[in-house]
Amino acid sequence: MQKPAFHIEIADIGEEDLLQCRLLMEVNSNSFSYVLLNQRNMSPVAVKYFQLDHTVDQPLAEILREITYGDELLKRPVKETLLVYNFPESNLVPESLYKNDMNRELTELIHGNLNKGLILNEKIPWWQLYNVYRIHADVHNLLQQKFTAGKYWHYYSLLLKSYKMFDLNEEKDIIKVIFHADKMVVLVLKKGQVCLMQTFPYHDTKDVAYHLLNCCHQFGISREEVWLMAGGLIDRQSALSNELYKYFLNLSYEEIDESIKVTDELKELPLHYFSSLLKMAVCA
Repeated sequence: MQKPAFHIEIADIGEEDLLQCRLLMEVNSNSFSYVLLNQRNMSPVAVKYFQLDHTVDQPLAEILREITYGDELLKRPVKETLLVYNFPESNLVPESLYKNDMNRELTELIHGNLNKGLILNEKIPWWQLYNVYRIHADVHNLLQQKFTAGKYWHYYSLLLKSYKMFDLNEEKDIIKVIFHADKMVVLVLKKGQVCLMQTFPYHDTKDVAYHLLNCCHQFGISREEVWLMAGGLIDRQSALSNELYKYFLNLSYEEIDESIKVTDELKELPLHYFSSLLKMAVCA
């Protein structure tokens, strides 16, 4: 049985508490995480993060089956369930240019046709954008069987929605970056307009600096003036943080919104580790 890399949970979670909870799960190629947010008092009941190590002999869907069917909290009924796919084969299309019959052609043009996964699309709330994305069909089928009433979104869509709800600033140029163990999701906004949403793999701190500086160069953004908002798996005193401070004058770590109650259990880990997921759980 897979063990979580970190696990935060309040004591004595009752059935009444869970029936007030929204369950939001994020899955990507190398990790699975979930939050249970009590919508009545806006308090997280549980946060779990699993680092996945799948192989040809044990594919991603098989590992997810083991976790989702074995985790005790995921066996219990909740008010609402949301599945969030964080896979990089995604394209944001302006609403004025979007046509439903272009989804496969667009995806294969940008990302190739080697992966024969399932292609989905969704209108991103509060933005004049559609998200066309490809995911693992076996993963989608598994999660739909396990969570029959679950709704699904792409990570990029909810990240944009939560940005509009919690972080919107139309005066400044902003780069929001969410770090995972081996990749980062980067959102670039210039005066409130989306320039880029993309996942970049990285091996060391210099890879991260290169990608972020290149984003500034490509979109004519000043690294001295841009506001860099960091979240996810980054430590404030790490070599990665030190590298970012070399190039960016305005670096901050993503805060949990004041509407979300920060419990003593949450304070056991840096809040920016899971602030983006909690914001998504509020606005989804």
